[in-house]
Amino acid sequence: MQLIFLDRNTLAYKDHGFVDKTFEINLDLVIIQKSSFVVNKSKLNTTIGDILVLKDSLFSYIGLIERLEVADKNQTTVHALDIRELFSIDIPVTIYSGDLAIYLENLLNLHFKNSPDSFQNLGYLSIITNASVMGELSFESDKIMSLSSVMELITKTYGLSLFSEVAYLRGRITGLNFMISEVNRGIKLKSNYSAIQDLVINDSSSQMINKIDYYPKIENITYTNKVSYYLLKNGELTQNVNDELRYKSVRPKSANFSDADYPSLLTKARSEMISSKLDHNITFTIKTDNDVVKPMINFQLGDFVEFYHDTKVYDSVVTGIKYKDGFHQATVTLGEYRIKLTEKIQLLNKSVNLAVSNVSISTSGITDLDGGEF
Repeated sequence: MQLIFLDRNTLAYKDHGFVDKTFEINLDLVIIQKSSFVVNKSKLNTTIGDILVLKDSLFSYIGLIERLEVADKNQTTVHALDIRELFSIDIPVTIYSGDLAIYLENLLNLHFKNSPDSFQNLGYLSIITNASVMGELSFESDKIMSLSSVMELITKTYGLSLFSEVAYLRGRITGLNFMISEVNRGIKLKSNYSAIQDLVINDSSSQMINKIDYYPKIENITYTNKVSYYLLKNGELTQNVNDELRYKSVRPKSANFSDADYPSLLTKARSEMISSKLDHNITFTIKTDNDVVKPMINFQLGDFVEFYHDTKVYDSVVTGIKYKDGFHQATVTLGEYRIKLTEKIQLLNKSVNLAVSNVSISTSGITDLDGGEF
């Protein structure tokens, strides 16, 4: 496999090296993880922050160089972050209602194609939108947050799939395409499938939130009554306390609201309860030489999964795919809960930064799992 090094500002070719068997690719929807590659050179014409592309492999990994480590006179270990790190810039955000695919496209064009700072513009970047998903975003006034966090807020509720791919012309890399697509497929996967090994299931220590009560603040003038929302087993929300699809084991949460908050209460409730629904961690290795279900072929990062284990069904999403020293097997992660201490700290920091941010997406038409049952 070849590792191609490209200038971050122009995408001009700078150098390349060959990767044999020593590498680790970490794709993660929740936390930007590090990947590493050992190449057959001790001197590379590249710098920290440049773009790298892995060619001639199962898929083209695209990343940003984070660190170069020379082990001996014949090898260099290249540490990289996912290309999403390119979008980790802080921007002002405001309330939005409408097509979230267009919203993201406009944000990316504003900051990377039409920025008043010409040095920030990336001429080689193309934004390609193949989706239309209606929804709402609500933020507190004068909010500044990372663009990559805005992107995550939308993808985590299953509305859009965001990924990058390399554009080629006669074998030469000419650009990067950032794709905005609709997640419209998923699979049903059973834990006893023969290709699955090393299964570990960790539920969060807290039960899934399925009821939220909003209490009016004392100073409210217009809205002075309590507002309650209930999560149903089909993923929808209702205000009908007697709905037959309600969860019988109630896990409530309460919050106060002002008159100004009232229009976005449904938005906040949906965001809170959908996030809680993914608060588990399921990891397993899966052999890729099976003829039935394969990572990056039958399912991708961000795809929906109904995972069946014993008598329990997890409504989940693929949040991690990892390859180490080959593509003969992959480690797959479902859910947003993370086990490692460093990852928990990262998630805690994110939750503090995003505590006042909420997202609501209409998922009509994308709830059917049509990718197969295994």
